[in-house]
Amino acid sequence: MTALRVNDIKKFMELLLSGEAFDNFMFIEAEVGMAMDHRISGRINRAFFTSDENEIMGDGTYHMWTAAKESVRRTVSGKRLPVRMKIVLQKEGANGTQIINIRFDQSGLVVVTGFAQKGFDPDKQPERDWDKEAYEFLKGLGLDTENC
Repeated sequence: MTALRVNDIKKFMELLLSGEAFDNFMFIEAEVGMAMDHRISGRINRAFFTSDENEIMGDGTYHMWTAAKESVRRTVSGKRLPVRMKIVLQKEGANGTQIINIRFDQSGLVVVTGFAQKGFDPDKQPERDWDKEAYEFLKGLGLDTENC
């Protein structure tokens, strides 16, 4: 697990909510604190879709970020910044689930990586590999980050 402070919040939010950089992640959930608190689940509501649409979506449990980000963007848009926000994204890697927790509040924006290994393995190298990959991913987006 690594915690990285993102110093260019506006650029990060632009990439997250309007760009395509995070589109290959599954959207797990978002919590947004504004005048009212909002919680958005990324879980696919199968009852909403036709059987053909469900078949096309396959066995997935969560929506992809590309399909969900517009809902989150509409929730946070306005003249005032949210008081706080948390967005959880994840994707499946070869050795386990790779997680990105995005947390914003009055103190700034922090990205925390997480990794859930498939099965028991005392080797923590896959977790370290994900931490490094996530760091390089953010740097590759041109973001100014620092370790917390």
